Amino acid sequence: MKWSYRLLRVSGIDIRVHATMLIMVALVAFDFRNLYGAAGLGFGALFACALFVCITLHELGHSLVAQRFGVEVKEIVLLPIGGVAMLRSEPSKAWQELLIAVAGPFVNVVIAFALALALRGEISFLDKAVPSLSLHGFAEWLVLSNMILAVFNMIPALPMDGGRALRAVLTMLFDKPRATRIAAGLGQVLAVGFIVWALFEVQSPILALIGAFVFFAAGQERNFQQAATVLRELRAGEVCNPDAAALSPSDPLGVVLDQVLRSPQPAFVVLHGHELVGIVSRQDVLHAAPVLGPSALISKIVRRDFVAVKADLPLDQVRARMMEARGPVVVMSPEGVLGVLTYEDLQRVAGAMQELSKRGLTRPVPAPAPEA
Repeated sequence: MKWSYRLLRVSGIDIRVHATMLIMVALVAFDFRNLYGAAGLGFGALFACALFVCITLHELGHSLVAQRFGVEVKEIVLLPIGGVAMLRSEPSKAWQELLIAVAGPFVNVVIAFALALALRGEISFLDKAVPSLSLHGFAEWLVLSNMILAVFNMIPALPMDGGRALRAVLTMLFDKPRATRIAAGLGQVLAVGFIVWALFEVQSPILALIGAFVFFAAGQERNFQQAATVLRELRAGEVCNPDAAALSPSDPLGVVLDQVLRSPQPAFVVLHGHELVGIVSRQDVLHAAPVLGPSALISKIVRRDFVAVKADLPLDQVRARMMEARGPVVVMSPEGVLGVLTYEDLQRVAGAMQELSKRGLTRPVPAPAPEA
């Protein structure tokens, strides 16, 4: 993710922090300043950092359980809205998804319980009082925050942990697409209620924005699952355009720009004879042409660190590889290069397949047998 920086690596997982986290630290610090005065600035900044350590442990809870079930985890990114664990794939069984989902909130409960024991139950919030500006008070704030994190994340609304746990349970009763539709629909209903409560009861625009985020994220989860279902039916080699144009490293940008303007292709393979050199996207050409000029060679902007996939790889897995590569992938067969696939291609294919499924046709052609 852009503007994110690696802090450390745990169990093969990069833990990164986004630059916008500084904004959240500042906001928390000023909130504590309003509560405690000038001394609250440093106290609030330290508390914000400690809280995001707890969020990191929350995400590690998800990630380490996922690894236990054979799911590879690419990285954890700390954002102002919380942490995100980037999984390269999904668990194969519903009960595994359930355990992965509840692992994060469970970590927060353990942290809160351990701190409460250390404080011997002397927690000001229980008496509706504000904790003191001290190490004891610092721990009290962490107890409260971890309990809020656990409860909030277990709300049964996708994409929250509780929504994923609900989907896992529903998947045991129905199929995953239907379970996702139910969990996402419930999530959007709860999000609307949360927005109304935030605006008219507590008059908090920030809480309303959180509700809006949950609403749209639930819709994305539903769309993602629908796309995954239809993409699973096709393989990479089936959707490559056999007549797609290919470029040469010696082609001038002016000639390539003309090709880009005439062709709907979002990306091109670059070949030196029959040897694959790399790929170039339409956006690469449009950005480079005004800077380098029309006489510059395409070799100056070709991407040589491309990701290649086999022709028999299902498209849902191709999409996962695209997410990992953050760009197009080259499709290869034993005979050579078949073409290049982009997000635009997968969106086009998913849209066409969904339209066909509405008319009772699950796939246009039989899928070839996977290669040995």
